[in-house]
Amino acid sequence: MSFKTLPLRRALETDLLDALATDYDLFDEYLDTLQIRIYEGDTELNEFLDLHDLYAEQNIAGIIVNGNLVVNAPIIDFELDTYSCFLLVSGSLTCTRLAAGCAEILVSGHVNVADVMVAYYNHGNIRIEGDLNAELLIIDDHGASIKGNINAATFCRGWQIPAADYTNWKSILLPEIAAQLLDEDNYLFAGDVRFLKLLQEGRPVFKPSLQHISAGNNPAPQVVGFDTIKPLVQHLPARYEDYPMALAEKMPERDELKFLFYNGTTVLEELDLDDPAYFGIVVAGDLIVKGNILNENTDGACSLIVLGNLKAKNVIVGGQLIYVTGYVAVQELLMGIYNHGEFTGRSYVWAPVVIADDYRFQFEDFARVKVLDFNDDDDKEIIKEKLIDELFDREDWFLYYTTVKEGIPLLKPIVQRTTINVEDFTKLLAVPLFGPDQTRVTINEDGWHIALNRGGETDEDGEQVPGSITAIHTDDEKNFFYYITADNTVGALIEDENERWVPAPAEMQEEVLKVFTIAEGYVTRKLTWNNKLVKTIDKDKLWKLIWMFRNTPDETIFQGMAITVFNRVLYAAEYPYAYIFSKYPDESQHRGLADSPYWLTGAALLDGLILVGLAQEITRSVPLSQRADELNDVLNYYWGVNIQLHERFINDPIDKSFMCGLNGMLHELEGALLRLDVGVGSFIIAGMHLKDLDILNELMHPFGVFPKFFTDADEEEEAELKKIAEELKKAEIPVLHAARVHQSKLWDYVYNERGDVKYWQEWIDDLKYQIELKGGTAALFRGEEDAPSMDPELDHWLTWCEKYEAISEECNIILD
Repeated sequence: MSFKTLPLRRALETDLLDALATDYDLFDEYLDTLQIRIYEGDTELNEFLDLHDLYAEQNIAGIIVNGNLVVNAPIIDFELDTYSCFLLVSGSLTCTRLAAGCAEILVSGHVNVADVMVAYYNHGNIRIEGDLNAELLIIDDHGASIKGNINAATFCRGWQIPAADYTNWKSILLPEIAAQLLDEDNYLFAGDVRFLKLLQEGRPVFKPSLQHISAGNNPAPQVVGFDTIKPLVQHLPARYEDYPMALAEKMPERDELKFLFYNGTTVLEELDLDDPAYFGIVVAGDLIVKGNILNENTDGACSLIVLGNLKAKNVIVGGQLIYVTGYVAVQELLMGIYNHGEFTGRSYVWAPVVIADDYRFQFEDFARVKVLDFNDDDDKEIIKEKLIDELFDREDWFLYYTTVKEGIPLLKPIVQRTTINVEDFTKLLAVPLFGPDQTRVTINEDGWHIALNRGGETDEDGEQVPGSITAIHTDDEKNFFYYITADNTVGALIEDENERWVPAPAEMQEEVLKVFTIAEGYVTRKLTWNNKLVKTIDKDKLWKLIWMFRNTPDETIFQGMAITVFNRVLYAAEYPYAYIFSKYPDESQHRGLADSPYWLTGAALLDGLILVGLAQEITRSVPLSQRADELNDVLNYYWGVNIQLHERFINDPIDKSFMCGLNGMLHELEGALLRLDVGVGSFIIAGMHLKDLDILNELMHPFGVFPKFFTDADEEEEAELKKIAEELKKAEIPVLHAARVHQSKLWDYVYNERGDVKYWQEWIDDLKYQIELKGGTAALFRGEEDAPSMDPELDHWLTWCEKYEAISEECNIILD
C-alpha cells in the first residue's frame, strides 16, 4: 500500500501528533531524520510489523492511518523501556496477534485480533476507543485503556481492566510452552523475548477455546474432610487467625466437618451458601458464578475459599469466611452483612458497588475499591444513588433477597449525557455550597478535585473573572476546564503534555460529557450532605448564651466580641459546607468536622469563644507550664487573678485534680472554672458565676457542649449518697419516688465526675438496666406506637438515665 512520509519536525508543527503523550522535545537531534509514515484511507498490509525495528533501524517514529487498518500478520513491539514506532489508527485495527510494549498505540475504532493481544510493562500506552475482540487479552502492568466491551478471555496483572478469567500462566499456556517458558515459581514476564518470538512466528502458544469456559469442564465435586483442605490453605496469610479456616482445626468436631471441594476451574449457575451440609466450599482454581452468590443466614453460613479468581453477577453474603487469592470481579453488587463474617481479597477487586453492613472487608490497598458503610448517612446517599429502590425497605433499609433472586438489574441505569448546555453549567454554579462571601468552592473526593468558580471578582488586569468549572483526577491524568464561550455555549479545555490548557478535540467529546456528569454527581452528593446539616438556631438563646460570658464593664467592647461569636455560629448553621471546607478549613480540620460534622455549630461556638479570648484550649499533650499564659488569660479576664503553678506541672499536663484545686481557690469569688466538654482530649476552659451554672448548661447542651464543674467531693456526703444509690438500683417504686429529692445531688456527682467517678458511671448504667428489667415490655417498646403503658416513676428515672447516657456518648469521662 502506498504511503507518504513526513519528517517528525514538520509533523510536530501540525496537529497530527496532538493525541500522543510522548514528549518529543527530547528528540531534537533526531527530528529531521525520524519520519512519520501516513496512509490515507482504509489500508491492508501483509507484512509483519516490528514496531521497535521500524523505529530503531528504519527511522520510522510512527505510523498514521486515516481509516481502518488490516495487518495480515502480527504487530509486535519488542522494546519495553525506551521508544518504538507509534501507531495511530482513526478507524478500526485488525491483525493476527498484537503485543504492545513501550509504544503508543491509539485506535479510534475497534480492535480485532485473531488470537491474542498482549500489553506489557508500564512505559507504554494502548488506548482503544471501541471494543476489543480476541481469544485472549493479557495485561501485565501496562497502561491499557479499552473504552468499549472486552470480548475476550482475560489474564491481567493490573487494575485497569475490570475482568479476570485466569489466575496463572499454566492455566492458559500449552503444557509444552509452559515447560519451556515458566520459571520455578511458574512466573513469566509478558515481555519475555522468547514469548514474543513465539507470537511473531505464529506458533501455537495457548490452550484452545480459552474464551469458552463452561460447566461441562468442571472437575467432579468431592466431599472431603479438614485434613484434605488444610494443606491447601495453611500457607495463606490471615488477619485474625494463623491461616484461613484455622478455626476449624481447633473445633472439637473437626474430624466430622465436611467440605465441598472442586479441584480446578469451576463454573456454576448460582451458589447458595445456606448449605448446612458443609462447613465450607473450596475451589482450587477459578470460580465463575454466572448468577449470584447469596446466603440469608448471616450468623453461620457456609464458608468459601477460592484459590484463584472469583467472578459473579452479585455477591451478597454474611456469617462466614470468604477468602479469594486472585481477582474479585462482580458485575453489580458486592455486599457483606452482619459482624459474623469477613471477606478477604488478596488481589484486585472490581465491583460497581461494595457495601459493608457492620461487616469486614479485607482488601489490599491496590484493590482500588471504595467500601460504602451501610450505616453511614453520607454513604447511604451514594448507595441510594447507585442501586434500585426495590432492594430496600423504605423504613429500615434491610436488603430484600427476593429482589436479587428475581434476576433484575440492581444498578440504576446511567444516564448518558449527550450535551452540556448553559443551563447545566449555571445550575451547577448556583448550588448553595458557597458562603455569602465566597465565589469559589472545591470538592476533593475519591481522587477527584472539583472546583466551582462563580467568577465576578476582578483580576490583576482589571477584567472580571468569568465563571468556570474544573474537574481534575490526578491519578488518571484527567484535567478538564469548562466555561461559557463568546457564542453562549459551554466550551471545554484539557491540559496537554506541556501543562497548557487547549480546546478538547472532537474525539474526546464523550470523555468531556462523562467528566462533567461525574462533577455533577459529586456536587449533588455534597449538596445533599450540606442540606442535612443546615440548622435553625434560636438566635435569642444564642445571644443570651454568649452574653453570659461577659465580665467587663465596657459593653461596647464586649458587644463586638459577642457579634463575632454570634455570626460565626450562624455561618456554621446556615452554610455547613462553606464553613468546613472554605471559611474555616484549618479549625475544621483540627476539630475533625469533615468526618464528624454533626457538632458543627458547637465547634463554631467554642472556636468563636476561643478566638475572642472568652475561652482557651489547653492541650494535654504538653506540660501545663507551657500553657500557663492561656490559663492566666482566662483567670485574669474573669476574676482579675493570676496563679503560680505547682512544681509538678513543670512536667504534668492539666488534669481534673488541678481543676478541682483551682475551683477550691475560686470558691470565695463565687466563680467556677469550667471544662467545656465536647469529647476532645484537650481542656477547653472558661469561667462562670456559680449561680449561673444551671442556665449555662440549659443553653449549652443543645450545641453538644457540656460544661463540667470539677470540685473535690465531700467524703461523708458521698458515702450517704452511695447508700441511697444502692437502694435505688432495686428499682422499687416507693424508693424511686422518695429519692427524687436527692436527684440533683446525684446528677452533680455523675455529670460533674465528682468523687468515685468509676462507681458513679457504673451505678447509673446499672440503674438504667434494672429499671428496664422492671419495666419489661413497656420499657422495651417505649416510644413506639401502641406500646404498653409504663409506671410514671419508672418512666421518670429512665428518662433521667437516658439523658446522661446521651451526654456521656458525646463527651469525655475522666476516670481517676
